[in-house]
Amino acid sequence: MSARPLGLESGYNSCVWPALTRADVATLLPHWGMHPANDPILWHSQRPFSASAIIALQDGQHIFLKRHGRALRSARTVTEEHRFAQHLAAQGLAVCAPLPMEDGTTAKAEGHYIYEAFPLFAEHDAYRGLESWRPYKSTPQAASSGRLLAQLHHASAGYDAPPRHNPPLTSIRHPLLGPSLDDTLLPWAAQQKGLTSLYSLEDVRSDVLPLLEPFHQALRPLLPHDRPLWGHGDWHGANLLWQNEGQDLTAVRIFDFGMCDQTSAAFDLAVAIERSFISWLAPDSSPTVHEEQLRAFLHAYDAQRPRSLVERHLTARWLPLCHVTFALSETAYYGHTLHNQAAAEISWRDYLIGHAEWFHSPTGRTLLSMLETC
Repeated sequence: MSARPLGLESGYNSCVWPALTRADVATLLPHWGMHPANDPILWHSQRPFSASAIIALQDGQHIFLKRHGRALRSARTVTEEHRFAQHLAAQGLAVCAPLPMEDGTTAKAEGHYIYEAFPLFAEHDAYRGLESWRPYKSTPQAASSGRLLAQLHHASAGYDAPPRHNPPLTSIRHPLLGPSLDDTLLPWAAQQKGLTSLYSLEDVRSDVLPLLEPFHQALRPLLPHDRPLWGHGDWHGANLLWQNEGQDLTAVRIFDFGMCDQTSAAFDLAVAIERSFISWLAPDSSPTVHEEQLRAFLHAYDAQRPRSLVERHLTARWLPLCHVTFALSETAYYGHTLHNQAAAEISWRDYLIGHAEWFHSPTGRTLLSMLETC
């Protein structure tokens, strides 16, 4: 992440989003009716999309404080995420719901940034620091994750908020719902801020659409059966909290709803599969499928929320497509917002195109065939 983000005022670090400071904490916590301890920052993380910290309070409690740049999130879009998490909590699902400020709101706009705060829970953050695209640590943990995702989809069923208004870096499906990708994906791509200054619509049409069209044509006949449902959008072990149960860990709580949107259960399942059961980061660049974990994940999901045969087909047919909108948005984010052309090229070549190409390989086709009935 090289130069200061285009269009943003000074205050952004040239390498990563700057870490939260003691001065930030002292300024912010009174909005939540809280006061920091003398040495408040116990841990901090500077991530590609945000900065966060664990904060010690004067009364001995701890909270999790997170900051987003306004180029990525507004108070409105963060509040959309919060409302979904609050709905799930009201249905009895264990989630990390936001802490309200003294005025009742949950997203604080301050300077160049948007802030949110969460309680700190006792369960293990067992996958902290691990990227997506890695398998679970054990097959029972994969099964536990599948069970919890099914519970989320049950709890989400009564949530009737409309789709979000296209914030960057979310997992969305509506640009993939048209009769052809020329009709819907290309116009959507044209609206992604800065994308076409990096890669033209003709680049998308010539380099990307031929890879996607066969999968899209296979999906289209089933789209009338793909009922809209709000999903998590970024399901993997590092967005879950875990507790000891017997000889292993069990997923018990969900956090980070930053990529949620109205998609469908099958789409959200496809995202979960793409995140954790294909070894995209294999050092020999030959991804393999963690089939035992994947079967355990889906078996546990179906035990909680049985899928129909058509929903199994939909899960398989969304899989080669579910990364596309996020990958395009990420390409624009790195290249335009952060001026990191090398990272944008990785998102374009290795993520957007590379993942799509892999599903045309024998291993990728075998996985898709397996998922039609698994």
